Amino acid sequence: MQQFAPCDSFNSWVFLMELCAHGPEYFQHFKSEIPEPKVIEQIPFVKTSLTAARAMDINNSTVSGNIRAVVDLLAQGGIYNPGNARALGTPDISLYVVLVHGDLGTGKCLQAAQLHCSIEAAPWNCFQHVVFIPSLFHLKMACADAVWWCFLQPLSVLEDETSLMRDVSQLQPKETGIYCSKPGFCRMHQLIGHA
Repeated sequence: MQQFAPCDSFNSWVFLMELCAHGPEYFQHFKSEIPEPKVIEQIPFVKTSLTAARAMDINNSTVSGNIRAVVDLLAQGGIYNPGNARALGTPDISLYVVLVHGDLGTGKCLQAAQLHCSIEAAPWNCFQHVVFIPSLFHLKMACADAVWWCFLQPLSVLEDETSLMRDVSQLQPKETGIYCSKPGFCRMHQLIGHA
């Protein structure tokens, strides 16, 4: 029997499983004869404990409010400033980062907090352990804006036969002017989906 590369072996396993599950009825009785794919580098299971956070009466629109929110959320999870006396027995996260997810306003406030506290001596007080991750919606907005700047805004796209603007002129011929000026996120998102 021919030896496949690990990727090809897995792809053939997926193909056979799909054929048995969604193909003609004849193939369904072969499903039990398909062996499980060979494990190459298995990621070990690790149980992660989750802690529900309490509600906080904090104004997140300010830098100090975001600092208090991050510190309070960490405290609710049992993680305190290692420099405090109360921190005895708490886990040492100095080798780790804390991923903070939020909108772009939260990201700006956290960045301002890191810049504001950068003169502090301890890494904890500088918020070096905090890494901001933008929300998926804001990431999609940034990508749609980048597509507009690269493929619709330059004047050279009007002369190119293979440009995205040619697709716009075929998909929505009455709206090419809107797409040349800033069309907005909803239109760009729809265009990216169609094109």
